[in-house]
Amino acid sequence: MLRKLLLPFTALMFLMGCSDSNDDLLEKLQESVEQEEVGTDGYQVIAMDSLTDFEWETMYFFQASEDKKAISDAIGFKWEGATVPELNRRLLFVNEGKVVSYMDYDYTEFPLFVYGCNTDRWVYPRSRSRFATFKYCANDESIYPFIPVECISNLKEMVKAGCPEETEATAAVN
Repeated sequence: MLRKLLLPFTALMFLMGCSDSNDDLLEKLQESVEQEEVGTDGYQVIAMDSLTDFEWETMYFFQASEDKKAISDAIGFKWEGATVPELNRRLLFVNEGKVVSYMDYDYTEFPLFVYGCNTDRWVYPRSRSRFATFKYCANDESIYPFIPVECISNLKEMVKAGCPEETEATAAVN
């Protein structure tokens, strides 16, 4: 009897652990961000539309524990997917009224902090899919701010501060 229950239970646990999160996109984004190839302005620009291999009109950002209702309200139609897991963030892509892809990431492993931009916070049309990013250090932690290029001036103090220990090491070499 126990054997008969073990196989279905194992299969159920496997299915519950599976995710439709776009791991290829996560890998591309993380690799791009962590390259840390900053320009003379102190940040690099990442074009989200060049990292995706699917058509999309709008990208949305969601934080941990945002559920089906919150996601549905934001995107304007019913989301049938999962709640954003604890310690995770989600980038969700919509095209022609359908979710075409999404990417969940654990921000404790990939500390990408997405910032809103003026009145369209957390909603990014493809026409504004270029994001500024840089490494920022504070309180012995490093993060990667990620903000539409048009609003990088909102983070000018963070850009200027960067990572003090790296700035000092660079100055010592020069």
